[in-house]
Amino acid sequence: MGRHAGSRKTPASPDPGAAGGTRKSATTGHPVWLAVVMAGVLVASVVALVVRQQDGDLPPSARAASLADARSGHVPARSADRSAPRPYSVQRGVSLKPVHPAFYTLSLRMEKRGFVLRQSAKGLPTAFTVSSFNVLGAGHTAGKGGLADGAARMHAAVGLLLGHDVSVAGLQEFQEPQYHTFEALAGGTYDAYPGLSLGVQPVQNSIIWKQADWSLVEAHTLSVPYFHGNHVPMPYVLLRNLHSGREVWFYNSHNPADAHGPAAHWRAVATSLEASLARSLTADGTPMIVTGDMNDREPFACPFASGTGMHSADGAYYSGGCHMPQHPNVDWIFGSSGLDFFSFVTDRSSQTRRISDHPMVRSQVVVPATNDPACHRALGFGWFCPPK
Repeated sequence: MGRHAGSRKTPASPDPGAAGGTRKSATTGHPVWLAVVMAGVLVASVVALVVRQQDGDLPPSARAASLADARSGHVPARSADRSAPRPYSVQRGVSLKPVHPAFYTLSLRMEKRGFVLRQSAKGLPTAFTVSSFNVLGAGHTAGKGGLADGAARMHAAVGLLLGHDVSVAGLQEFQEPQYHTFEALAGGTYDAYPGLSLGVQPVQNSIIWKQADWSLVEAHTLSVPYFHGNHVPMPYVLLRNLHSGREVWFYNSHNPADAHGPAAHWRAVATSLEASLARSLTADGTPMIVTGDMNDREPFACPFASGTGMHSADGAYYSGGCHMPQHPNVDWIFGSSGLDFFSFVTDRSSQTRRISDHPMVRSQVVVPATNDPACHRALGFGWFCPPK
């Protein structure tokens, strides 16, 4: 105890070597160590800042790649061409278009109805041969004369119709005995209106058409004045072509001759009625063909062409005046403005062969294609149309 107490009271040892040396070392060594630590921290901060700035110039994918290379120990050569493309094997496939939901729905509905997708709504042009033929009524050769009876001559007339592939014809003076012969020879090939459906008088002016080419849509008659102004029915029908689907009106007439007195007035009245009918039937754009023994040339063709805008297969038309063919007949084929006629023929073999006292006039006709009203527009894709 005394020793400890004495040590507190006893002054510090005066030995300069032990106590004095230790105090000097602790006092002078601390600043040096602190300076070294601060310098190291400063250098590390500068290095980290530089590295951070360099990494900021790279996109994330490049930084990730560089870090991966750094971890793996792979460092690309300084001279490596990093921009050179890699050799990929590329093959072109089918270009696919997205299907609009509305189009997909429409296509399913049209497919159930049997419709097909086409690039155009236009149908097919309608081409056929049309004829006007006064076959000379059986009553004109029932007695003695230079011509055979009506039934015998009808055999040759049917031969002309079939031989020239006539698709539609307007027949005049087609009397009952001739009709029966015609039915026996060609009833399986041609249909007729009115035939005998309206009696023995109306059959004389009938329209016939090939069953393989046409179907009957509508059938009517127009009452026109004949001998002495007595009215008789003349047929007109709407036929649908089975190949193109196109519908065409056909009218056939026999305007009165002067055989029972002057009939020019009645022919003029009949022409006016026929022109009015043509204007009415073609007002909606439906094409029309008119056939007939009109018993007139200019007096029929000029007012009829002027009043309807129609033109004949042999070149009669109205434009700033009436234009007539060089050798017109009294037997006519007229068509509405959109129709094209080709290869018109006045076939007089029917006269030389004593089949009739009239030539068989015929022509090829083309009804141009138009938009099919049954088609439905699919915007951007085409048209859904009934199959033909």
